[in-house]
Amino acid sequence: MTHSAYSDSEVLEFPGAIILRILLNGDQTGGALEVFEDIVQPGVGPGRHIHHHQDETFFFLDGDFEVEIAGERGRVAPGDVAFIPRGTEHAFKNVGTTPGRLRYVFSPAYRMEAMFRALHASLQNGAMDADVMARIATQHGQEFTGPPL
Repeated sequence: MTHSAYSDSEVLEFPGAIILRILLNGDQTGGALEVFEDIVQPGVGPGRHIHHHQDETFFFLDGDFEVEIAGERGRVAPGDVAFIPRGTEHAFKNVGTTPGRLRYVFSPAYRMEAMFRALHASLQNGAMDADVMARIATQHGQEFTGPPL
C-alpha cells in the first residue's frame, strides 16, 4: 500500500498564483501515476500547454473554473471531472472571485513533480520568465503552446 498523509505532502507556493501540493509522486507509485492539488487564486491559470507523455485527469473540488481542451471551452463546477488525453492542448483558469481548488492525476507519472520543483526553484532564484518556463517544460516532456485563458 502506498499512503501519503495530506499534512505531510510537499507544498510549492507560487505567490499570488497557485499553491501546489504534491500528494503522490512517481517514485511512490512505481511510475504509474502522480497526484497533485492546486489552490488557484482568482484570475489565475496556466498557459495553454501539452503533455506529450501522459494523460491528465482534473477533479474540480472548489471554486469556479473555465477549461479549454482541444480548443473547446466550458465552465466546470465542483464535483466535475475532465480527462485530457496525452498530446492534447489544454488550459484552465479560476474565473471566480475566491480561491479555487482542484486535484489532478498524471498517468503515467513521467516525473511531473520534477518539472514543478524546477519551476519553483527558478521562481525562488528570481529567474522566472516565459522563456525559462518553456525551457523547463521542454526538458520534462511538456510544451507551452499559448497564452493563459
